[in-house]
Amino acid sequence: MAGLRSRECDELARIVYLPTDVTTAHEAQSLASNGWPRVWLLDHDGATCATLEQLLRATAIEVEVFEDRASILERLEQQPPNCMVLGLGPRERLGLELLERAQGRAERLAIVLVSRATDVVSSIRAMKAGAVDVLERPVDHGALLAAVVRGLARDAEWREARSRMADVTQKLEVLTPREREVFELVAAGKPNKRIAVELGTSEKTVKVHRSRVMHKLRASSVVDLVHLSDQVARFRPERRAHARRAVAPGEGAPAWSQSPLRA
Repeated sequence: MAGLRSRECDELARIVYLPTDVTTAHEAQSLASNGWPRVWLLDHDGATCATLEQLLRATAIEVEVFEDRASILERLEQQPPNCMVLGLGPRERLGLELLERAQGRAERLAIVLVSRATDVVSSIRAMKAGAVDVLERPVDHGALLAAVVRGLARDAEWREARSRMADVTQKLEVLTPREREVFELVAAGKPNKRIAVELGTSEKTVKVHRSRVMHKLRASSVVDLVHLSDQVARFRPERRAHARRAVAPGEGAPAWSQSPLRA
C-alpha cells in the first residue's frame, strides 16, 4: 500500500485479515469487509488535519474527521473507533482526558497524539496513561503511519480479549451462586475441608458442588479451573482496581460514559 513500509503493510493486512500480497489502496478496498479499521481524526490545526486525513486515506484506511470534541464524545457512546489521532496542546486535551479516564478499565482506546514540541509535560503524561505514541509537529508521515498501525494492532488484541472474556463469562453463567463460590475457592487452591469451613457447610456437600462445577465447565482437572479463573482475572483489569478503591456507580460501563467529559 502506498506510504506503508513492508512490515507495516504486513501488520495492517494481519489486523484486517487481508492477503499480504495486497499492494494498492484499490485492492485493499475491494477486499475489505465491514471489519475494516476505522480511524477518527481531530486536530485544531486545519492544515495538519487535512494532511493527516489525506495520508491515511492513501493507505485505504477508513478515516472520519471531526470538527470538535463534542461530536467525538457523542459518537463514542455509540461505537468507538479502532484508533484515534488527536491533537495535544493547551486547547486540545481530549486525548489525554480519555486515556487517563480509561486506565484500568476493560474498555480501552488506541490513541495517537500529535503534540506541540513545547508541551513536554502533557506528552509524558499521555505516554504514562497508555498513548500509542506522541508525535511532534511537523509530523513525520512514516512515523504516523507506523503509530496508527500499532494502534490498530492494539485494538485488535483488546477486542479479541473482550471476545474471549465474553466466552468465559458465558461459561460461568451456568453455575449457581454457591457453585460459583466453590469454583473460586477451588481455583484458589483451597482443599475441600477448608472450603467447607469458609462456606459453613459439610465437606460432603462441597464435594457434590465441586463435581457439578467440573461437569458444567467441562473441566477435566483442577488445573482447568485455575486456567479459567486466570482468564477471568486477566480479561477484567477492573477487578484488580477494586482491591485499591471503592467501586464507582455504573462500574463496568465504558470509561468515557461515566461522569461524561465536558464537551
